[in-house]
Amino acid sequence: MAKTGKKGIVTKAPTRQMWRRSVVVLVVLIGFCFSALTGRLAVLQIAQGDEWQQKAVSQQLSDSTISPKRGSIYDTNLTPLAQSATVWTVIMSPKDIPDDDTRQKIADELSLMLEVDHDKLLEKTRKVSSQYEVVKSKIELALRDALSEWVQENELTGVFRVIEDYKRYYPNATMLSPVLGFTGTDNYGLYGLEAYYEETLAGKPGRIVTAKNGWGDDMPTALKFEKTVDAEDGNSLVLTIDSVVQRYAEKYLANAVKEVGATNRGAAIVMDVNTGAILAMATEGGFDLNNPMTIANPDTAAAIAALSGDEQSEALRKARQAQWVNKPISDFYEPGSVFKVFTAAMALEEGVVDESTQFNCNGFLMRGGARMNCHKKGGHGLQPFPLCISNSCNPAFIQIGERVGAESFFKYFTGFGFTEKTGIDMLSESKVTDVLYHDAGELGESQLAASSFGQTFKVTPIQMITAMCAAANGGRLMQPYVVRQVIDAQGDVVKNVEPVIKRQVISSDTSARISRILADAVNGGGSKNAYVAGYRMAGKTGTSDKTDQQVAEGVKKDVVASFSGFAPADNPQVAILVLLDEPHAPINFGGTISAPVAQKIMADALPYLGIEPVYTEQELANMNRTTPDVKDKEVSAAQNIIDNSSLKYKVVGSGSTVLRQVPEAGTSIPKNGMVVLYTEENGAEQKAIVPDFQGKTLSQANQAAAAADINLQIAGVISGADNGGTQGEAKGGRQSVEAGTEVKPGTVVEVEFIYEDNIA
Repeated sequence: MAKTGKKGIVTKAPTRQMWRRSVVVLVVLIGFCFSALTGRLAVLQIAQGDEWQQKAVSQQLSDSTISPKRGSIYDTNLTPLAQSATVWTVIMSPKDIPDDDTRQKIADELSLMLEVDHDKLLEKTRKVSSQYEVVKSKIELALRDALSEWVQENELTGVFRVIEDYKRYYPNATMLSPVLGFTGTDNYGLYGLEAYYEETLAGKPGRIVTAKNGWGDDMPTALKFEKTVDAEDGNSLVLTIDSVVQRYAEKYLANAVKEVGATNRGAAIVMDVNTGAILAMATEGGFDLNNPMTIANPDTAAAIAALSGDEQSEALRKARQAQWVNKPISDFYEPGSVFKVFTAAMALEEGVVDESTQFNCNGFLMRGGARMNCHKKGGHGLQPFPLCISNSCNPAFIQIGERVGAESFFKYFTGFGFTEKTGIDMLSESKVTDVLYHDAGELGESQLAASSFGQTFKVTPIQMITAMCAAANGGRLMQPYVVRQVIDAQGDVVKNVEPVIKRQVISSDTSARISRILADAVNGGGSKNAYVAGYRMAGKTGTSDKTDQQVAEGVKKDVVASFSGFAPADNPQVAILVLLDEPHAPINFGGTISAPVAQKIMADALPYLGIEPVYTEQELANMNRTTPDVKDKEVSAAQNIIDNSSLKYKVVGSGSTVLRQVPEAGTSIPKNGMVVLYTEENGAEQKAIVPDFQGKTLSQANQAAAAADINLQIAGVISGADNGGTQGEAKGGRQSVEAGTEVKPGTVVEVEFIYEDNIA
């Protein structure tokens, strides 16, 4: 405390206690500051250590990506469907360019060779502190070799190098295009299996790391710092798809879509009945996988080219999306009479009908105030249950559906998988919502009636064939799939995909009974255009109206014509569905235009898949013969050999030895077909004119062929069924040699016969 005296204010010296207090305060203050600093360092080094370390690395190192090799996609026989071809990325080290003249030379000559911008390349050459500048990505082998030669000639091996990279390549171009999908320029899957299995196929990128200073330039040291971390290749997919069966499906589907003028294209699926494995999945009107952005349809491309601006851009976007659509899993349609298979299965399973139950059809029924017609004018009359299926009788199935009842109908509708996605391992399977079908509470009198024969609700083709497999395989609903195996870069198996049974829908007994009924429908019934000799095909046709289509008054709505079935009927192995969307042929019934497509695909696919045919006695008797080799034999001996082969002969010339024959040895020829034997070397060459078999019945076609000295090869007709019947009469259609063509007598001409019936 200060005191006042005679001489003014007097200051008292600090006491020991005051010093002690000051020291304590100072120590506390220093301790606080040290604790705060220690705490901050702890946060920086421990809590935020990784973050700051990463920032330091990013400032000190330049990190460039090395692309991994994307895994391949193979068919079930390991035939490549999608591969990564090797390309190269050109890297330049401007730091090692000796002078400005060399920089100019690089810009002038390499900009032309590599087709890159001259000024931008020149600018890159002037980054004298950089060791890593990308000049050009994904160059092909020929260009890489030309660049290598140029670099060596100009003694610039220390300036340039090439890094291996990859470019996606599809060896079959358009085959399986909507299923496989495609990648972008960065090799990232954009569509189809390429996108769905991106993580499996992609692999892990590698890195090239180089040192740099705080300004982003390479470190100015004599010793270059660079580290390479190799990329890890992606795994490969082995599909269930068989490329041979796929080609059959695509070929015959494309022919049919063109012939019948199906304006909304078509779809086909071939499936293993017992596992759910997809053997083929075709959408007519695909695209080139190597150029997916190019519009494949020339008419569409021309129409877009005529537009401009935003209108052109929008049209191009829509056209690309349309050609990429995988119709079998994306499009909804009203199934029509094919669905009668499942209504019949419900009724058998519930015990409300059996094979002897009779149903009467007078041509129509009234339900809920709506008239529901039979396709046959006047109706079918009284008919047993199996014949209701073969006749595809709508009034009968209305009655069958009513016996099942709304609650049970919807229970089985759900059980067969029509209220949910199938779960197939692919992108773009359409979401199923309750606006697509009637639930039990919505199945009033008219709704149940129409649903019983396949109208007023929608399904996808993949739902339909999956349900058909359940009807055939003992009642098990399988989950369809397209990838059966994942393998690594060394070919070792990473994963095997096993079939998945989702649930039991109907009993094995009901399944066997349905199979027998559907086999009868093909082998002599309403679906006989699907007949395949030796395989007892089973199935059902469908012709459904697009009930929600908006058309002008008096204009008929478009239809979807389809067929779905399986073979062999007594031991189902392979199922098929064929769909033609909005056909515009003279006859648009599924039995007339879709069943023959299924017949062709299955006739080729079943023997290829190793499924042995079992021929009936009648089929064996009518089977084709193989022309024996009688060249250079005495005429009498040749005649005996041909007679013993159940064939006929015609001798041309007066010689004693057969000099040549038509058809040649080993040719497939119908039973009782004719072999022409030529016995003179310089005799007048005889000619035959191929008749026009279009529209002819079998008997008429045989007469025309005999008169023309032509061998008629019959396709697409059940053995012995040459007089039609209640389902119509077979008529000649496509023929292998055009009418009016001059050929040698004995030439074999194949003619496809189709039953022109009106089975819906």
